[in-house]
Amino acid sequence: MTGGNESCTAGPTSMSYLTCLTYILEEWTGVEHIGDYLSYAFYILWLLFPLVVVFVLPGVIVILIYVSILLLHIYKRKNELKEAYSHHVWVGAKEMLATLWDGHGRIWHGYELHGVENIPPGPGLVVFYHGATPVDYIYFSARLHIMKKRSCSVVADHFVFRLPG
Repeated sequence: MTGGNESCTAGPTSMSYLTCLTYILEEWTGVEHIGDYLSYAFYILWLLFPLVVVFVLPGVIVILIYVSILLLHIYKRKNELKEAYSHHVWVGAKEMLATLWDGHGRIWHGYELHGVENIPPGPGLVVFYHGATPVDYIYFSARLHIMKKRSCSVVADHFVFRLPG
């Protein structure tokens, strides 16, 4: 049985890939004018895409917070015996979480840290603004730990101290 869609490029007129796909879907589903329905679906998807992005970012941050908690719990269970003999058992966990959060900040937000050389070797004060979530502090402390192997003490909202790590 020879149909009109055996080869979309063969025949008297060649058609584009999307036109060919639309023609095949029309024959397969039996729905006429499926291209109109697909263009409407793509329009709705384009219209709702910003709303989806708004809910995806907080979801990813919450998932990363729970992954951090899980990784710390696993690390604690794995190193219970070593903790009795070493005072620096949590160095590996700090490195792991700093890498996780720094990677998220770089990939998702393009986070960079400039001016670290201006932080004095002794005590210092870093003042910055955070938005609705204190995720920028997490990115800052992760990047500072990776670059300088320093911890940062914070004066912040109560919510920051409820975060894991």
